[in-house]
Amino acid sequence: MLFYGKSDVGAVRHENQDCFGIYELLPGVTLALICDGMGGNAGGSVASRLAIDTFAEMMRETLIPDDPGERAVINEKTVRRALESSAGASNRRVYDKSLENDGKLSGMGTTLVGLLTVGNELAWSINVGDSRLYALSDAGMLQLTRDHSLVQQMIDSGSMKPEEAGKSPMRNIITKAIGTDTSVEADIRSVDTGLPGEKRYFLLCSDGLYVCVEREKIAEILAMNAELPEKAELLVRAALRAGAPDNVTVILAEN
Repeated sequence: MLFYGKSDVGAVRHENQDCFGIYELLPGVTLALICDGMGGNAGGSVASRLAIDTFAEMMRETLIPDDPGERAVINEKTVRRALESSAGASNRRVYDKSLENDGKLSGMGTTLVGLLTVGNELAWSINVGDSRLYALSDAGMLQLTRDHSLVQQMIDSGSMKPEEAGKSPMRNIITKAIGTDTSVEADIRSVDTGLPGEKRYFLLCSDGLYVCVEREKIAEILAMNAELPEKAELLVRAALRAGAPDNVTVILAEN
């Protein structure tokens, strides 16, 4: 599976508090992550970088055997355990850091969305907060993660329609984040990578993309006959043309 990522500060912000990484943990085993930091000018960037570095480090420690001659076991059980442990470690590191420096970083936190792929056959998603993972295939575009946000709770309860969420003044209020409490429970799911030979794209993004760019436009760009770097550039440009009041980060994966 091929990966490409791009991030932009946007049209309004002076600092990019988004952070992304693409890591080859083992031959054929790739981890893609995006974190969207929050908590003031200093806190957001510290939280997102600390969370993403800790997560990748913990994934390596959990999945890669200590003995170089031992074969790594990659299955549903080991992957879920690794993802859960990595989310927990990231949460503790960010939370503990927020208590340092005389409270200057108090309240900082970050969203997290990740995709772990094993070749073109197996994949898992993880998310905390409102950064998202989408899949695009011949069947259309599908959001694979569920936002941990106030507007999503209102949609679930029937007090808000899905089409109203993007314009709601409460759309930036998230109900779960890495580092804002002593523990966090991430959503972890297995992901359908499609049938052998079927072309499928995955998009990880911060809310700086999907708040500004309609889903139909995103799907149109992903369906273009172009390489991943060009598609990523076009997605970011679309957000900038729409005003991009927040940082914009995307990672594309193609099987």
